[in-house]
Amino acid sequence: MIKNIILDFGHGGIDKNGKYTTAPAKMHTFSNGDVAYEGEINRQIGGMLALYLNAHRLRYNIVMTVNTYDPTDISLDKRVETANKYDANESILISIHSNASSPSGRGRGFEIFTTRGLTKSDQLATEIGVVIREFYKKQNLELRFDFEDNDLDKEANFQILRQSNCPAVLLECLFFDNLDDFKKLRDPEFQKELSWHIYRGVMNYLAKYGD
Repeated sequence: MIKNIILDFGHGGIDKNGKYTTAPAKMHTFSNGDVAYEGEINRQIGGMLALYLNAHRLRYNIVMTVNTYDPTDISLDKRVETANKYDANESILISIHSNASSPSGRGRGFEIFTTRGLTKSDQLATEIGVVIREFYKKQNLELRFDFEDNDLDKEANFQILRQSNCPAVLLECLFFDNLDDFKKLRDPEFQKELSWHIYRGVMNYLAKYGD
């Protein structure tokens, strides 16, 4: 039975002095002067997801590897250590990210990753991916799924996926270094809708596989 939902927000945030703690990586300055900070975007989307999930806090323990108000860019080792404190059979992990395609800045769309091979993570990825597909099609946004194996998820050797013991997925919500994608990512209404759809996917997974 799933008891723990672990949320991971990739990279750092902006501290009280206005410093982006992951600089100069995971940020992009556009020609119009706008600056995208991936870690801040991840916290905003993930924070809204946490709010939705907290409606079920009497049933599920909502865990964050880093709090949304904490700008620290904690290490991958620490993130994995936090996740692995919980029984793998009673936990799932969702890691929130935004992608980049520098120097071209032409990449667009949503991707969802699991570790290599057939695992329980594939089921979680499918449930989230199906709901996101519905939402992004309405938004005319690109979906970068891996259809070669009839799956929605792509497989990667990311540490947070490889070393976390429980089912884990990593979401690349859009490309923060593409101006059109960034306009969506920074829009509070889009963040709210996206987090709601991720939440729906998680709840669909729990309804099917959580007991």
